[in-house]
Amino acid sequence: MCDEVENDQTDSRLSLLDLPVEIFLHVCSFLDASTLVHGLGLVCKQFHEILNDDSLWKVRISQIWPDSGYPILPPAITRVYRFSLAEDDELFWKLSCVALEKQATLWKKEDSMEELLLSKAHYSTIDGLLLMHHGNICISGARDRSLVCWTLPTTETEKESVTCIDFAHDGWIWDLAAIDNTIYSCSWDNTVKAWTLTDTDLVHVKTYNMINSGALLCLATCPDLAVFATGSFCKSVLVFDSRSGDNPITKYQPHKRAVIRLAMNSDFILSASEDRTVSIWDQRAGKIMKNVTISQESFPMSMCMQRDMVYVGDGNAKLHILDPKKDFEPVKCYSTEHQKGINGVHVAPGCLITSSPDKTVRIYSPTDPPQHLVTLVSSYGEIASIDYSNDVLAVSGTEGIKIWRPKSRVRCA
Repeated sequence: MCDEVENDQTDSRLSLLDLPVEIFLHVCSFLDASTLVHGLGLVCKQFHEILNDDSLWKVRISQIWPDSGYPILPPAITRVYRFSLAEDDELFWKLSCVALEKQATLWKKEDSMEELLLSKAHYSTIDGLLLMHHGNICISGARDRSLVCWTLPTTETEKESVTCIDFAHDGWIWDLAAIDNTIYSCSWDNTVKAWTLTDTDLVHVKTYNMINSGALLCLATCPDLAVFATGSFCKSVLVFDSRSGDNPITKYQPHKRAVIRLAMNSDFILSASEDRTVSIWDQRAGKIMKNVTISQESFPMSMCMQRDMVYVGDGNAKLHILDPKKDFEPVKCYSTEHQKGINGVHVAPGCLITSSPDKTVRIYSPTDPPQHLVTLVSSYGEIASIDYSNDVLAVSGTEGIKIWRPKSRVRCA
């Protein structure tokens, strides 16, 4: 008789599986998106099916950023922007919600970010800036012609380690880019140099031959093709294969004035110029696809290319959106609160970052329109360059670099 009573009591117990869907979703509203996607949604088939509804994540995103649309441009029908090559299209809204929620919390919450100041290695403006190894290493190049490798501390009591190469170039170092552990630097001395990043040092590997004169002003790389491109004051773009010789494999002249910014992927090379245009080079066809006039009042100063959109910042502190699905036509334009032009723009899952010589960096949501999260101030005067990787933001100015990174990345000693 006792056994029968005990069995009846056991069978009458409720679990999450027995809850109505409405109650289950109400419980989920108190949990962060990452826990739902990477935790609760993997518990059983029933939870997975409930949390696999895109409308759930669209509503949640609208609650994070009301009165704005996400994404800025509609995702492609068959293949949308993915946060990693391993993820399928069906995860787009889930992962978007996780990223948006994470970045909103990270930048809005007080004391969530650690600030580091890197100085006393350069004595002039730092125009070249590059984060590597998931934001644990920072490479900088300056007008004092030196190239510096900073290894950031991983504990509270540790100090950054510094490796400096004096006179890495014979002129100002203007931009940096990388393919794996090979770093490329371009300079006003009309050279591109390749450096290997080792455990202890930067080792010079190769100097590339330029077939035209004039200062080199920008670099971009495409690791998928193992190629890089450099833009010059003399209006031309040179493309090199990192696996072959020192000479360019492609040269073209798309502009009437200096080329000041480049962006590239396996299909296209985009160049921005003081002639107020962005030129699109089709890598497969080997020809200029078109030139797009960004503004009649100002020229493009910065550029960031994603799979489904291109962001261009101009000298009037406006942010322009080009749509690759519509032959790179300008489709959106946003005014910002910067007091000077936008000389840096980065887009990452969950956030949009712009910088300006007005000494500020502004963090936004990647929505339509962008919603302001926070304004950061440089510790080293006018901002010359920024880079962003794995939630780590680096900002350079005169003689120093300021780093913002989550405190959760730093271990207690």
